[in-house]
Amino acid sequence: MNVFDMNIFVIAVCIADIHADPASDSEVVTQALMNTSVVAGDVQGAWTRVTLPDYAGWIRTAELELPIVRGVCEEDEGTCGVPLPYSLLVTVPVVPVYIHAQGEEKWYDVYLSTALPYIDLAHPSRLRVALPGEREGWIPREYVAMRRNDLLFETQDLRVVTDYARTFLDIPYLWGGTSWRGIDCSGLVQLCYRMGGNILPRDADQQCAALPQSVEQDALREGDLLFFGRESITHVALALNAHEYIHAEGQNYHRVLINSLDPHAANYNERLAALIKEIKRVRDR
Repeated sequence: MNVFDMNIFVIAVCIADIHADPASDSEVVTQALMNTSVVAGDVQGAWTRVTLPDYAGWIRTAELELPIVRGVCEEDEGTCGVPLPYSLLVTVPVVPVYIHAQGEEKWYDVYLSTALPYIDLAHPSRLRVALPGEREGWIPREYVAMRRNDLLFETQDLRVVTDYARTFLDIPYLWGGTSWRGIDCSGLVQLCYRMGGNILPRDADQQCAALPQSVEQDALREGDLLFFGRESITHVALALNAHEYIHAEGQNYHRVLINSLDPHAANYNERLAALIKEIKRVRDR
């Protein structure tokens, strides 16, 4: 693939590390899920600088592919090249993509909020999907939802956001992480709110700046975001109720967990309680 032929590509692997610099030992600033659209820029050796919908950085060029153009046509086996206005959205933290309609041999796992074009919906238990690199696979139908490409993330009740966050309890903290493999604080908030229908920026300070509605701590309720830091915002958590919050914590716990603002609670975190800088409301309900 010659990245100079055109500049629109998609992520070809289940999840790709996006680095600060074109080197494998440079900081991973974020991760991108399969089939995420990117704009390719400069090339240095085996690396390409890409602009994602929410970030920019360097990716291994081998992890990029041309956009998927396969679709379903009448009396066609999915090779006509006409994309459909719908995709299958992964609605669970992790799901296998199988090589065949039956059997356990799989290509790889894909992760929550990945969207893939479908080819065939007729099989009773698995749906045939188009994959980057002109491949195809089969995904269990109970783990995906059909969505319009222009409305992939429908507005859901706030309980959907917090329920998704709870599914990540004890998942390892990973700086720059955005998936079940490992996730950071702002990645967890961004992912869960995306599944609830709100698109937030990638980093905690960006999320805080993007939300205009501030609330007082005594008015805290489910879905509110707590932002922490000494001089600047460096951490974010998602409120589960008036006292508890869930977050991916990388300093002491190194995992996703629930802490409390109640000094009498067993999971009270005194250090973080003293570092709250802002509380923002994403939406009323």
